Amino acid sequence: MTIRADLGSGANGGSSASRVAIVTGGASGLGEAIAGRLARDQWTVLVADINERLAQQVADNLRAAGRAVEPMTVDVTDEGEVAAMVDATMEHHGRIDALVCSAAVEARASIVDCTDDDWQHILDVNVKGPFLCMKHAVPHIAATGGGAVVLMGSVLGALGAPGYPAYCASKGALNNLAKQAAIEHAADGVRVNVVSPSATDTGLFMQMAARAPEPDKVIEMVTRSSPMRRLGTAGEVAATVAFLCSPGAAYISGAIIPLDGAMAARRP
Repeated sequence: MTIRADLGSGANGGSSASRVAIVTGGASGLGEAIAGRLARDQWTVLVADINERLAQQVADNLRAAGRAVEPMTVDVTDEGEVAAMVDATMEHHGRIDALVCSAAVEARASIVDCTDDDWQHILDVNVKGPFLCMKHAVPHIAATGGGAVVLMGSVLGALGAPGYPAYCASKGALNNLAKQAAIEHAADGVRVNVVSPSATDTGLFMQMAARAPEPDKVIEMVTRSSPMRRLGTAGEVAATVAFLCSPGAAYISGAIIPLDGAMAARRP
């Protein structure tokens, strides 16, 4: 097990008076942008990621700006590690007010070419990971008066994309998992929502484009397909997550928020 936490040394000294958020996948991509936004909004943020070096780097950079951020290394597919992550957070902070599940992976292959290992790994990280995080964190969120869970979905949870069967299946399953959790815990004051972005200038899409023979052409093609004729931005995604974690979203739960430049308007 690779749990590593550097807790209680943030700018607020781990004070329980601060709102506390766990952001999985927080060491890179959209997760890093979300962690940074919540930290700037005066949350104490636990940057939880499987990559220890990057989690520490993100925490150090935000701490240098006076933010209350702490790194934590965790494999979200391992229930023992997830439980230890939540227990460590409660031990040092006494509360969890928000859980943001941004850890995700993808692999490009057709249905007939997708390997069993790739299929299982994608479903484990993208669906089992959020399930385990909610299983262990939601009771603590409820116990401190309620709060927010935000699951990072994708436009591909509603649309098919040739070459991404496991990823599309995982994000579609995530949508229904969120609805189920929202219903089960509505009376506990725990709100569960999905942010469903299309291609953004940060994260898995840019990694996929970078692997293509002509990355600029991939980005141009996807940009043309958007009604707004541009990619989404990491800042826009982080702002939406921050809103869903705020009191302004107190009556929003079980929603799939399409952050896709009007692509959702094309669906029935």
